[in-house]
Amino acid sequence: MAILTLIFGVWKGEKWPRIALPFIFLFIYLAANFVYNLYFHPLARRFPGPKLWAASRLPYIYALMTGNLVRRHREFHKTYGHHVRIAPDEVSFSDEQSWNDIYAFRKGHKRALRDKTFLTTPNEEVDNIITTNDPKFHVRVRTLLSNSFTEAALRAQHPIIQRNTTNLVSSLKEIAQRPPEGNTPSVVNITDWVNFYTMDVVSDLAFGRPFGCLENGEYHEWVRTLFTYLKFMTLAGIPRYYPLFAKLLESLIPKSIAAGVAQHQRYADMQISKRLDTATNRPDFMTPFMKNNANSEIMSRKEILATFNFVIVGGQETTATVLTGLFTHIAGDKRIRKRLCDEVRGHFKTEADITIDATKDLVYLDAVLNEGLRMCNPVPCGLPRKVPPGGDTYCGVHLPGGRWLPADQRPKEFAKDRLTASRPFSVGFHSCLGKPLAWVELRLVITRILWMFDLSPVPGKEVHFDDFPILLMVQKGPVPLQIKVRDDLQNV
Repeated sequence: MAILTLIFGVWKGEKWPRIALPFIFLFIYLAANFVYNLYFHPLARRFPGPKLWAASRLPYIYALMTGNLVRRHREFHKTYGHHVRIAPDEVSFSDEQSWNDIYAFRKGHKRALRDKTFLTTPNEEVDNIITTNDPKFHVRVRTLLSNSFTEAALRAQHPIIQRNTTNLVSSLKEIAQRPPEGNTPSVVNITDWVNFYTMDVVSDLAFGRPFGCLENGEYHEWVRTLFTYLKFMTLAGIPRYYPLFAKLLESLIPKSIAAGVAQHQRYADMQISKRLDTATNRPDFMTPFMKNNANSEIMSRKEILATFNFVIVGGQETTATVLTGLFTHIAGDKRIRKRLCDEVRGHFKTEADITIDATKDLVYLDAVLNEGLRMCNPVPCGLPRKVPPGGDTYCGVHLPGGRWLPADQRPKEFAKDRLTASRPFSVGFHSCLGKPLAWVELRLVITRILWMFDLSPVPGKEVHFDDFPILLMVQKGPVPLQIKVRDDLQNV
């Protein structure tokens, strides 16, 4: 009745109803949209889930912006099952089969498309290996890029990785051996140090030299802009849910964030270009890549810059996230820490014995790393996909347009665990090329640090990895740990 009164007032020429009219139509639009989503949308009544989330994208956006989206999804799957409607036009799958159905090749099925809401190129750059939906482009670029991640290439990179690991251990040892305050061990923020490590490794392999984070014990300015860049990816995606209001919503993104993103890209482009223009056979990412792309015949300079920018971000942030999570769990669980230290220290008599190849023989370490990758997934929001035109079937549903030990060592209660349900490196067309490098870094860092140091939480300042907020990536906070050189190595 009130709405009819306002409309009648507009017809009579009254001023205040004319001011209110846009809001009235907005209300009518939203109400109609809610009703359509709940009762007439192609997904309506087909999937269980919270009604408010099915009616509007707003609860999803609110959970994303507050860092609670992954937690809410986990709650929904516990309540509603493996297939949950988490937005008007989005369904979340949690069963094991979904990995292969959504991400891998299936004869007679079309490829699921990357969701361009968040996986898109910033500032309308050329496409890259992370954002493309063009199969020919993806095959061309992935085939060329894979030359930098072969077993031979990785083996040639071993000295660079080992050298940076030694720098990490040396820096931590210097801190651990400082005169203690009172009788307490020294304290390090392990979040910072694993970030320093992964940034120095990836810059050494991509730019031709490390940033010097480990040497200086502080973040390089480019690393600081990287964190801004990752937040921007989340903020920039939200307006794409509302094309009619996209320009208005984009204008609300703080200019400081946009400036940080531009600075990040300029620096990355400059450093990548400098390495491309340097004639050297240095064993890093670029040497095998350039040998197979003479005169940019397969990939243009712009495509190289765009792709390596994302490769660097992915190679640093994901490994640092897993390492941070691993250290929070290892330091906080005496049973796991003791068994892991016993294996590492019993296997290697001297620090020089810890080689990249030798760390592959540690069975319990691999079990811990696999569980760490499951519990501390570096891309916890998943890899959203869009159903191809014409629709397709996933997990039998049609949609429109101590677990990781060997079987003979696994506790009985975990005997029937379906280990392939956890795929932290994804599967299929877009599985992570950097998986072998990530495993080398994870094994080497955990082994060398636990061989040298005793770690423990700081009393009263324990940190739980699951408490960190999540946007597209985990927003890691400080993780203070007490650190001391093993008693039997104090004088070495």
